[in-house]
Amino acid sequence: MSRPVWVGSLSFGPLTLPVRLHGAVASRQARFHLLHDADGARIQNKRVCSADGEEVSLDHVVRGYTLPDGRQVTVTKGELDALDPSASRVIALEDFVDPAQVDPLLFDTSYHLVPAQGAEHAYALLTAALQDSGRAGVGRLVLYQKGHLCLVCPRGRGLVLTTLHAMEDRVAPETLFEMATAGAPFDPAELAATRSLIASRSVDFDPSRHPDVHRERVMAFLERRAHARPREQRPPRMRVVAAEALLGVLEKGLEALRSGQGMPPSEGALRVRPSLAARESRERSDEDADEPSSS
Repeated sequence: MSRPVWVGSLSFGPLTLPVRLHGAVASRQARFHLLHDADGARIQNKRVCSADGEEVSLDHVVRGYTLPDGRQVTVTKGELDALDPSASRVIALEDFVDPAQVDPLLFDTSYHLVPAQGAEHAYALLTAALQDSGRAGVGRLVLYQKGHLCLVCPRGRGLVLTTLHAMEDRVAPETLFEMATAGAPFDPAELAATRSLIASRSVDFDPSRHPDVHRERVMAFLERRAHARPREQRPPRMRVVAAEALLGVLEKGLEALRSGQGMPPSEGALRVRPSLAARESRERSDEDADEPSSS
């Protein structure tokens, strides 16, 4: 059972209705961690100064903003907290509008708006009134220390609250240079053929017809990988060389050294470098760095 992300009341006019917010959409995408391939340990992100490369403690980290003219302004968390909207447990509906008039580009995140215990009757009454009128409520909500414009719409037997982006956040298509050629003229026959193609593929929308194929493939692969038997770690094979053959290899090497040539490569030689644990590798590097130089 999901936990509510917000608890408060819905208010308009003389009516105050205790409600709770539950997330209406949850991502099911696989989220991966960064691991060290040598020992499988999680990789930690560190705060490093770009000027001297030194790690910076959180006590010396401040937020900064670059103004359009290039000036850098720093602020503290306390200063930003003072500018946050006052915490409120009330969703005040200010207007009731036709939801078809709301630009879909403004839709942000949707939540199930459910009644608190004892408020079921008033909740059902408001839901039925919104359905009969074909209207949706526009109000304001403070969620996660941020003010949001929101839209409350009836859906089935309940209500759905959708936070809205600010109008200033919307990107006007006129600002995109690719849209300059969007109004090019076309042949009427092309329009008729395109409409026929659309009509031949027109169906009622059913989300189950469009599953997340990529997620299904990723999860199936991860399940196979998790159930796969780990490979057995076998000790490296040691090449056994007869005494006569070893003597021949040594003699060839000595002759090459006397003549000033390099050592000839041994045919079939196998280089084996045992993999060390990450911690052992780091300790060995530290010991080498601490030893005094012989020069």
